[in-house]
Amino acid sequence: MAFKRALWHSGLTYQQTCYHCRAVVRYTDHQLDFRPWYPDGFVYCPRCKGPLRHNELYAVNEDGSPVYPQPAAQPMGVQEGIQYCTKCGRAYHKGQDNFCSGCGAKLTEEQ
Repeated sequence: MAFKRALWHSGLTYQQTCYHCRAVVRYTDHQLDFRPWYPDGFVYCPRCKGPLRHNELYAVNEDGSPVYPQPAAQPMGVQEGIQYCTKCGRAYHKGQDNFCSGCGAKLTEEQ
């Protein structure tokens, strides 16, 4: 049983960080492959060959800025040592985490 690619293409460019090897992967919707277990499609990382799930929120402009900017997460309460990723807003423990578990961005002490 063969699966067909979507018949339309948005022309957008997407970027995400590989959660296997942390390489930054840019791709277009022409490169997406579809399987029942990845309903939105997926691409393979060119460095480690791991599959990466696609999401429309990964769309970027030419300069790398997000097409669909995400609102910054507002902390519910102040907790000691908790910081929030400036890229996706996910909480992390200051000094314990090096990469965001949500988007894969490198976390710095300034965040």
